[in-house]
Amino acid sequence: MHKIKSLALLAVAALVIGCSSGSKDVEQASVNELYTKGTTSLQEGSYSEAIRYLKATTERFPGSVYQEQAMLDLIYANYKTQDYTQVLLMVDSFLHQFPQSPNQAYAVYMAGLTNAATGDNFIQDFFGIDRATRETTSMRTAFSNFQNLVRVFPNSPYSQDALARMAYIKDALARHELEIAKFYAKRKAWVAVANRVVGMLKQYPDTKATYEGLFLMQEAYEKMGLTALANDTQKNY
Repeated sequence: MHKIKSLALLAVAALVIGCSSGSKDVEQASVNELYTKGTTSLQEGSYSEAIRYLKATTERFPGSVYQEQAMLDLIYANYKTQDYTQVLLMVDSFLHQFPQSPNQAYAVYMAGLTNAATGDNFIQDFFGIDRATRETTSMRTAFSNFQNLVRVFPNSPYSQDALARMAYIKDALARHELEIAKFYAKRKAWVAVANRVVGMLKQYPDTKATYEGLFLMQEAYEKMGLTALANDTQKNY
C-alpha cells in the first residue's frame, strides 16, 4: 500500500512539474520561439498545441511582425478544433486590426465556413423531423459572408468556392421553406402556405424547391376560393 501511495505521489509530482514546465515554455519564450512552435504544431495537426503558442504570440507580443499571420493561423486552428465562437471573434478582431490587409478575403471566407459549419446540423438532418421551427440564422449569415466576399474581393482565390457554397446554401434554405409550407399544408393553414411560397419566389426564385412550391401555392389559392390567383400560379409551371 505504501508503495502504491508513493507511486501516486510521484505521478502527481511529475504532472505538476510537466504543467509548470509547459507554462514556463509559454511565459518565458521569445516571440520568435512562440511563433515557430505554433506554426510547427499547426503543420503537424496539433491544433490545441498550436493555439497555445499562437495565442501567447498575439497576447504577449501584440503588434509584433508575427501578429497578422499568427491571428490568421489562430483562426484556422480554432476552426479545426471546432471552436466556432472563437473563430468568429478572431475574424472580427482581425478585420478591425488589419483593415488594409490582403488577407481580409481569407478572414471573411473563414467566417463563412464557420457559420456554415455551425448550421451544419440544419443541413445534415434536414428531412425526417418537423422543420417549422428550425433555426437557419447561421446558414443565412454564412450566405451573407460569402456574398460579401464575392462582392468585395471578386478576384480572390476563394471567390469561386464561395459562389458554389452560396448556391448550395440557397438551395438548402429554399428546401427548408418548402418543408415549412408542406407543414402548414398538412394543417390546412392555406394563408400561411401561400405567404411562405410568395417569400420563396422573392428570395429563391431560381431553385427547384421554389418551383415545387408553386404546386402548393396553387392548391392553397384553390382551397381559399381564389380561382384567378390559382390560375395565374399555374401559368408559372
